[in-house]
Amino acid sequence: MIKNRLSQAVLLIALITSSVMADTVIQPDYSLIGIEGGITNINSDVDNYTNSTSSTASKSVQNIGVKIGAESYNYRIFLTANYYTNPDSSYDYVGTYGGEFDYLMNVSRKMNLYIGINAGIVNMKFKAPNESIKRLISNPYYGADAGLNFHASKLIDLELGVRLMMLDAANTKDNITYTFNNFLTGYASIIFKFQMD
Repeated sequence: MIKNRLSQAVLLIALITSSVMADTVIQPDYSLIGIEGGITNINSDVDNYTNSTSSTASKSVQNIGVKIGAESYNYRIFLTANYYTNPDSSYDYVGTYGGEFDYLMNVSRKMNLYIGINAGIVNMKFKAPNESIKRLISNPYYGADAGLNFHASKLIDLELGVRLMMLDAANTKDNITYTFNNFLTGYASIIFKFQMD
């Protein structure tokens, strides 16, 4: 518990520091505000120690998010927050917040490719099938992202991407452990760019 809280504090300090240092590290040309929508696949393992069984579970949910950041010719950095909706009642909420750092490959005047890394915190509250208890997860994640960024205009980009967030988040109650392994997201974003002086 203390180790988990310490990891979260270190991650939060790193994200805040990276956003403050973005001005000197990437010497931004634009500040960015983005809105994202996507589909996320949440993968987990379920171990029942009472009857010695194991299974895997996969759940598809929709996500909506916001991101703010800065961009130079070859780099961009974002602080992100995503909320994941669920068509049934098994999840009370799922949310992530964190940061992304991308390298931009300018393949043409109309678009660029990007690859990057991400890290942050996953928070969720859920009720497992055939259980009345609620389970809580609050753990760090890390991962990678990649995609295409189309320049719709000088100040608007349209983005198609994929993001992998890996985590090792476990919750054990009544001899049943749920271990969440990864979130895999396909997403589209609209990014508004504001030229910096």
